[in-house]
Amino acid sequence: MGSKLPWSQWAIMSDPRITVNKDGLASSESKLESNSPSVFAAAEPLRVGVLNNPRSGGNRRGLGAVREVLAAYPQVSHREVLTPADVASALVDFARKEVNIVAVNGGDGTIQAVLTVLCHHKPFETFPHLAVLRAGTTSMTAGDVGLKGSREQALRRLLSWADGGEGEVAILHRPVLRVQVDPHQDPIYGMFLGAASIYQGIQFFNNRLNRRGFRGEWAPGLTIALFLLAVARRGSDYVTPVPISVGFDQRPPERRDYLLLMISALERLFLGLRPFWGREEKTLHYTAVEARPHHLLRALPALMRGRRNRYGTPDNGYFSHNVQQVQLTFNSGFALDGELFKAESHLGPVVVQNGGKVSFLRL
Repeated sequence: MGSKLPWSQWAIMSDPRITVNKDGLASSESKLESNSPSVFAAAEPLRVGVLNNPRSGGNRRGLGAVREVLAAYPQVSHREVLTPADVASALVDFARKEVNIVAVNGGDGTIQAVLTVLCHHKPFETFPHLAVLRAGTTSMTAGDVGLKGSREQALRRLLSWADGGEGEVAILHRPVLRVQVDPHQDPIYGMFLGAASIYQGIQFFNNRLNRRGFRGEWAPGLTIALFLLAVARRGSDYVTPVPISVGFDQRPPERRDYLLLMISALERLFLGLRPFWGREEKTLHYTAVEARPHHLLRALPALMRGRRNRYGTPDNGYFSHNVQQVQLTFNSGFALDGELFKAESHLGPVVVQNGGKVSFLRL
């Protein structure tokens, strides 16, 4: 999914850029399925803007090390952001300064806010590249498309490369989820949507485990493992199957009770898991597990790595498809990049679809 380019070539090469049509849907200039670089209209200097969220899990001990790195590059614009409004204001400022690389020092929720502003409000004439630091409690998006190493190490490498050409950059292309919760409100954008036990698990994690200082990918992994173990034993005080009517692409909706449901634009989730085994030539990954699935402990080890086995079938309660659009009608909640939202059936279905393609830098 990525292509490595030396700095000298990167200055005149890039991935497909995003435009947004009158309906608010993003699309690239080339086919969504293509990961080939396209040529810049002209060579242009690299201008980096950095967003710092001091309340993200990895930043709660302070931004001293990050500020020290930034001090060595006074030409780099940087802003502290706490709310979606802060993110919007900062990105408008970056667009005015013609920033073309936005570095996000924040968690998955910060990235979700950035994507929503970029894809829906469109402050940039030309969509910038994103560089994601590992600064969240979970940092699932960073695990798939982010910069390697600590926040300060990654930021130092990025700024050194942008300033003087040290190192190589990989450009990773991913689709982005466009989520319409209420037809009368603006859509939101993100990389991973989870419902049923994922939503309940994040609530449990936020209320209990997170207060005890659990951090990193192991924290939500441990939470979900505990939930799955409880369900495998046919009893849990925390997991409640959720009735959801699901329709995707041209298929009519079907109502089932689900234990787990996810839609992902990411290729890798926490702990390296890839629970997607659909075979369709579509861009978004949809996976769901019905309530009371058969052979759970036998099916899961292979399915969590994206490998089919004889137990992981629809007849046994396991579903996975690659899709372009999913419609979910239910009364509960869902998580988009760790941020919790309500779903109410009287508003109509929650519509999740491909919102275009975004490029992330890795070096």
